[in-house]
Amino acid sequence: MNIDKSDFHLRLSAFICGSILLSSALHAAGDYQEKLDRPDIPFSDAARAVKNREIAGGVEFSLGGSLQHRYQALDNRRDFTYRQNDEDFSILARERVNLDIHYQQFVKVCIEAQDAHEFFRDRLPGTNPNENSLDIYQAYGEIGLLLDIVDKPALVLRAGRQEFVLGQGHIFSSNDWLNQGQNFDMVRAIWRPDGFQIDAFAGWPVVQDHRNADSPSSHRNFAGANLKALGIPHGHTVEGFAIYTWNEKIDFVGELPEQRGPERVLSFGGRADGKFLQRFDYNLDFTYQVGERAEMDVNAFDAYAELGYTLPLDWRTVRFAFAYSVASGDENPDDGRTQTFDPLFGDQFKFHSKLLVAGARNLEDINPKVHFRVWRGGLIEIDYHIFYLNQAKDAFYAANGRPSRRNVSGQGGRNAGREFDFQVTHTFHENLSVTGGVFLFQPGRLFDQSGNRGDDLARSFFVMVRVGF
Repeated sequence: MNIDKSDFHLRLSAFICGSILLSSALHAAGDYQEKLDRPDIPFSDAARAVKNREIAGGVEFSLGGSLQHRYQALDNRRDFTYRQNDEDFSILARERVNLDIHYQQFVKVCIEAQDAHEFFRDRLPGTNPNENSLDIYQAYGEIGLLLDIVDKPALVLRAGRQEFVLGQGHIFSSNDWLNQGQNFDMVRAIWRPDGFQIDAFAGWPVVQDHRNADSPSSHRNFAGANLKALGIPHGHTVEGFAIYTWNEKIDFVGELPEQRGPERVLSFGGRADGKFLQRFDYNLDFTYQVGERAEMDVNAFDAYAELGYTLPLDWRTVRFAFAYSVASGDENPDDGRTQTFDPLFGDQFKFHSKLLVAGARNLEDINPKVHFRVWRGGLIEIDYHIFYLNQAKDAFYAANGRPSRRNVSGQGGRNAGREFDFQVTHTFHENLSVTGGVFLFQPGRLFDQSGNRGDDLARSFFVMVRVGF
């Protein structure tokens, strides 16, 4: 294991400074435990000096930043067998600093730098997906036009490098759990006519490069629109979207020898969520995909449904929920067409495996869950997942989209495994939280019939600290 000592000492110094801030915050915690609605403590007095400070003529600037450190131990995550040593402890460290210069609500320029590293990780072939040395994470300009009846811009134009989240994050997300996050070089227009919000956008994902400047070199492009209905009674949300993705510069290889060509796929669908009968809530999401990839016809879909019930216990609450989701797989790997769903840029952590062993491709996920709020600022989350392949001849895909197990004859069956996720979070206030947990994945019969035949328990233990100002 080789670590650049000068870099490590610099990072260690930064962590010690962060720890000093954290200990000061914890010392102050007793003073505001019962005042969690106050958003400006404990760092407000120190940070106020760099928030909304006037430069000249009504132009103001603000400085901000965040620190996220995760201490985690992974076991069997790569090979799912105890026969080989696959136990890996590491520290994932991410720091961001941002500068916002704005003139009222009409003009805004934002730039954010990010540094992401992973320390003590086993040396593995290839690049480390958790590392990206100091680089520009966001840099965009924004213009607000067409004041509405409350003198806020009804039309906002934003261009440059930025995060982008659509709906609940099934298709576009910031992938905040990943150490590098996820960003895009794009143009976005937000229009808010009476009762609606319309987003139109176009761009491409940023290719993050650990040793060089992050570049707009991705050949995968996207353009789309999202319509969201606002002001529906009882807090319901309804959205519909259409997104076109294309890649003309890569020759994709199809299922048949003669199939080679570009990618052109249209994804469209919608979502809805809200509450009913006071204590019940629901979340629905559906996406359908058509097009071509390497001269293969694309016909795929993804559906997610969740029903929850919240039991109030004075100010404490317990929420019970049941979610079921299905992402289509390819029924026949030799027919020259594909039915495997592509989640595009969706959140890899939020919906399925928190160990990142399962992604929204060829997957059926049965997911009962319960969340407890039993002390002020505290949240306990318990999720249980039962994974099945949608099609036995297609692969079991990891969260990053790569196939991890496949039995091409389909004789491995559809049983892919079970996962238990447990997390405890204490939020002192919006700028300070501590989370700890354990994630366990027990492979199913498919693992015993494919790959290295390893089917031993994979597990992860972690503690994560988030500090912001």
